Amino acid sequence: MAGFVGGTGTSYPVAGTQLGLALETVRGTLESAPAYMFPVREPKYEPMQAYIPDQTLQGSAVKTYDEVLGMRYDKHGWSSYPYLDSFPLLVIGELGSTDTLVTAIAATTLSSAATAGASTVSLTGTVAAGDWITFGTYPTLETHLVKSVTGAGPYVATLADPVVFAQASGAAVTGLTGHKMSLLNTGQMQPPSLSLWDNDNEQWRTMTACQLDELTIKGNATGMVESTVTLLGNPAVNNATAPSVSYTGTRAPAPWTFGFQLGGTQLTTVEDWEISFKRSTKEVPAVTGTQEYFQYFADVLDVSGKLTFVEQSGSPYLANYLNGTEESIDFTIFDMKAGGALNIHSTEAFFTVGSLERGSEYVKVPITFDPMPTSTDALAGGVSPVLVQVANSVTTQYWAG
Repeated sequence: MAGFVGGTGTSYPVAGTQLGLALETVRGTLESAPAYMFPVREPKYEPMQAYIPDQTLQGSAVKTYDEVLGMRYDKHGWSSYPYLDSFPLLVIGELGSTDTLVTAIAATTLSSAATAGASTVSLTGTVAAGDWITFGTYPTLETHLVKSVTGAGPYVATLADPVVFAQASGAAVTGLTGHKMSLLNTGQMQPPSLSLWDNDNEQWRTMTACQLDELTIKGNATGMVESTVTLLGNPAVNNATAPSVSYTGTRAPAPWTFGFQLGGTQLTTVEDWEISFKRSTKEVPAVTGTQEYFQYFADVLDVSGKLTFVEQSGSPYLANYLNGTEESIDFTIFDMKAGGALNIHSTEAFFTVGSLERGSEYVKVPITFDPMPTSTDALAGGVSPVLVQVANSVTTQYWAG
């Protein structure tokens, strides 16, 4: 008697996973190659194939006689860390505006020693408000946004976040290119779509017209800063030609590089944090002659966040919630290897939910906040709840529209 054959004897390790993305010049048309390969964790590809039941009456006591293929879209998602050379593609795919460049300053030096915790540094070269600078060498390299400048030779730069490490006089200062992005409120108000390449180690698949649905960034003091992504797009094409694969050497930001500012004042009492961008992206059906949906429609942007504070005297964070205090908020992280940085800013934000938590040895204050839209944070018409900036060594626009 022939033995049972349970399979081909082949399995595919997930370690062979590769994923790349590129913003699409023409929506729904595959780009020639990924702009960046994205290191990912736990990717999940999910074909959303609809089946339409034939539930006619045909003389038997059954409900469904057949299943007919209906329309299909595909979902994809993963978790990772915000690598700051490629992360702007996700921000633009979620918010939609073009990339506003801030040109990097010429290399210069510190004209005097910088003290850890200081809010200013002195530079020999020209610098202006809105510039990004990095100084020090790994593992004491740090990146800063310049808030204001006084003097001229030396230039005294007030930093958005305090100096982390003591730096010697004469230390090299490098300029980074800034990339500013916000909510798109012009035209059809739709963020650009993306092409996706996905190798599960068995075959390559490509998806086009990918529209971001959710983008979340979160962190705490002891673990890696994490990001999660979900998107919708056209049905994947299997056995696609493998693209040229190359990963950059950019390092994920260390968790302790996170800085939180409330009303322009840095607070060091945040235990964990999260900010979430949601578009409630929907597949739009139409009779197109194919199984593909007509469009993947990004709805209005919903931004919310969570913070857990260590309770302080007078319970100031709970008081802000109870008093309806509206203040600016800033989240900043930086890459201490390559010098890149990410800043998420909202000019006006409310604490909308608050409580005192006593489930551990010390009192905590979990807070939920909502950034409010302002024209101050808008780069592409109307108002925007956030202004996102990324500083890195990429000197060209990620998206020019």
